[in-house]
Amino acid sequence: MADEVRALGPKALSLLADVGDRGQLEGMLDKALAEFGHIDIVVNNAAVRPHMSFAEMTYEDWRGTLATDLDPAFICAKAALPGMLERKWGRVINFSGLQAFQGRHGGVHISAAKVGVIGFTKALSTELAPDGILVNCIVPGAIDTIREGGQQPRANPRVAEIPVGRTGKPSEIAALCAFLCSDEAGFITGQTFHVNGGERAF
Repeated sequence: MADEVRALGPKALSLLADVGDRGQLEGMLDKALAEFGHIDIVVNNAAVRPHMSFAEMTYEDWRGTLATDLDPAFICAKAALPGMLERKWGRVINFSGLQAFQGRHGGVHISAAKVGVIGFTKALSTELAPDGILVNCIVPGAIDTIREGGQQPRANPRVAEIPVGRTGKPSEIAALCAFLCSDEAGFITGQTFHVNGGERAF
């Protein structure tokens, strides 16, 4: 991806980190800031979904999920904030999930983190809007992606429940991100966007 961006002219830097590890995440952000000087756009879309019953869940399991699904939204936004405030322009896009709206057996820690992301979005948006920094949230439905391990997408049984009759495309999520980062979306902040083909209406 970085090579594709460079081929179009702009500078690009690809970095790898376990965002659930605060030290690795902050190290990655430091490298980005050292290369570019400031961060204008933050997209917090990393997540884990280790399903397990509450009875078997340990505190470490709980914290591990929040450390990946919720904490990076705070850490990344904080790292980018000084530059955004200085330039009076910024975009923060957080990703939540359907489990923020519908509890699921084995997902107490996941639901808690996903609800937290939405609360973080709403509160931060009101605080930063006067400075030209807009904060929104995206909740994807069933998206046709390659899963961990590289296996190809499989037929999703949820398609029967999706009114548009198919799963979503990663490009459709990307298009919404691009719009929310544009000046055309300058009057939109604090919102949660559901991209699920009508599977759920909230």
